[in-house]
Amino acid sequence: MHTYCICGLTIASNIPLPELGPTTNFDAECRFWLNPPAYPSERDIDWFHEWQIERTDEEDSGEPWARFARREDGYLVRFPSCADFSVSLDVSEVRCVPLPDVPEVTVRHLLLDQVLPLILSRRERIVLHASAVSTKSGVIAFAGRSGRGKSTLAMAFAQQECALVSDDCLVLRRGERNWTALPSYPGVRVWQSTADELAHDDANTADVAHYTDKRRIADLQGLPFAAGPEPLLALFVLADEQPTISVQRLTAAKALMAWAEFAYNLDITDAAFLRAHFESVGQLAAEVPAHALYYPREFSSLEAVRVAIRNCLEEMNTNDPE
Repeated sequence: MHTYCICGLTIASNIPLPELGPTTNFDAECRFWLNPPAYPSERDIDWFHEWQIERTDEEDSGEPWARFARREDGYLVRFPSCADFSVSLDVSEVRCVPLPDVPEVTVRHLLLDQVLPLILSRRERIVLHASAVSTKSGVIAFAGRSGRGKSTLAMAFAQQECALVSDDCLVLRRGERNWTALPSYPGVRVWQSTADELAHDDANTADVAHYTDKRRIADLQGLPFAAGPEPLLALFVLADEQPTISVQRLTAAKALMAWAEFAYNLDITDAAFLRAHFESVGQLAAEVPAHALYYPREFSSLEAVRVAIRNCLEEMNTNDPE
């Protein structure tokens, strides 16, 4: 077994996970097994939830991207065109059965960027579908629907004296004085056009999965990675594209909705878990400011966006010097 650490979680795997850094802690909290390929059984399954996202790279964009079912021994997360992931009730074990001809790189992507955030959501108070970077004052997070530009913004900031904290999975823990953001793993996933525009010429890029043209960039020289947990300063929600750049503080109600919308949750039917989860979301919304970020989705606007966000942070610091 190979042992790694992601978002504070030690995971052992029967296949290498080169995207993650190895760890000397061999007391694994979660174990992953990749099983031989097979077609799923045709038995009836009571799916309690599904994800519907736009898939520009698929002809049938109406097919659910993922389906969720609860079984006596845990959960089944099915990606209909790729693989089944079985997760134990205590989220300590994950087994994947890919469809025939699905490459291992796709399995790794689904595990790291889809399934592990769900597992972490059962272990941590808050896990956000968000990119984040570490500034001189602390961590800022970018949340938004797929395709809004979270990774592009994180990449742009990481090239300007910031460090990458997360690309898609941001774990938050409540400390004595503030909320702390935990680093996930180095690298971002961006479209080729973004890689061509922002990445160094000699940056190492790799396939993300067989079904997408996105590239994974893990360039520690050009995209430094955060050394450890740091306080979370603010959330910026990437709103609809606008011709001008503006940053608007969200009201308490809208901030609560934003934090809740972008939080991972493996089991939406677990009432006790949901109560505790929304208590944490409410506390987070009350303690960490959230803003709507409007800007044109053009590479030429990125520097101005960075300036607008820096000005917002300076204004926050002036209004609340503590």
